[in-house]
Amino acid sequence: MRSLLLVCSLAGVAAAEAPKSAGSATAPTKPVAPVVEKSRVEVQPAGTPFKQLAIENPLGDIKVEGHDGTSIMIETHKRGPDDESMDRLRVSLVPNTDGTVRITTTADKAEGHSVNRNAVGIDLVIRAPRGARVDAIVGNGKLEVLNMDGGGELESASGQITVRNVQGELYTHSVSGRMSLTQVFGSLDASTVSSDLDLDSIQGQKLVASASQGKIAGRRVRSREIELTTTRGNITLEAEASLRGRIYVSSLRGDVDVKLRRAGAVLVRGRGSKVDLGTVAKILPNGWAQVAIGEAQDPAIVELRSQHGFIRFAIVQ
Repeated sequence: MRSLLLVCSLAGVAAAEAPKSAGSATAPTKPVAPVVEKSRVEVQPAGTPFKQLAIENPLGDIKVEGHDGTSIMIETHKRGPDDESMDRLRVSLVPNTDGTVRITTTADKAEGHSVNRNAVGIDLVIRAPRGARVDAIVGNGKLEVLNMDGGGELESASGQITVRNVQGELYTHSVSGRMSLTQVFGSLDASTVSSDLDLDSIQGQKLVASASQGKIAGRRVRSREIELTTTRGNITLEAEASLRGRIYVSSLRGDVDVKLRRAGAVLVRGRGSKVDLGTVAKILPNGWAQVAIGEAQDPAIVELRSQHGFIRFAIVQ
């Protein structure tokens, strides 16, 4: 890909310099502004429509947005301390005959030493056909996917993952990057080690979400099967119970707070040091507190656990 726009500005350059008198102070040297390079390319399918994007960018951000066309448009933003560093930044685009496209970024090593990853960067903004699957990986950059219908798998080390209006089976994983997943229509599996997870307007057959050292907050969730787990973080959930659905929410050391919009009969069980199921509960011999709301042969099942936290449950209108 050839650059279409190159902006290079250097600070601290003077046209002339007056003779310095004895004892005059030396003016501080201004820092050199980074080199910025932007380019754009459009790729048309060669017979087979684009079906899958595999994107790996350890050097910066990735943003993928769906559109109604058949082409893929890639906007690249490169930055570095000097022209020499910029010349070593590479973006590779490999379209395959089966409809898959692989996009990767690299920083070539200079002779005798490697490029300082903190001094260079590449951000990718991609517009792709809505029906394509997106598999993307970032390091500490942001990863954003909008208006896509093919699902995919998104991974990050410490960068934030943002999803909005995505259909299909979706998997998201991060180590310490915060997740914000909104309007996901399909089964969702989201996991993080030490960050928070926000879920809003999730609808599909199954929702599985886990966090070790972070909290989980879910709103307007309508999945038939819901499983939320944390080790030390709190869990809040506002959901709608589906007919013969199952909701399982568990935290080892965090509080569990579930509000349910009832669409039929519900059987609620809670187990922990402090349990409030919103009404007088029956204590079973195995230690579970249980409440039956409504009558049906196959009620929705809600199970809530917290060994060291507080369990709260309520029915809302």
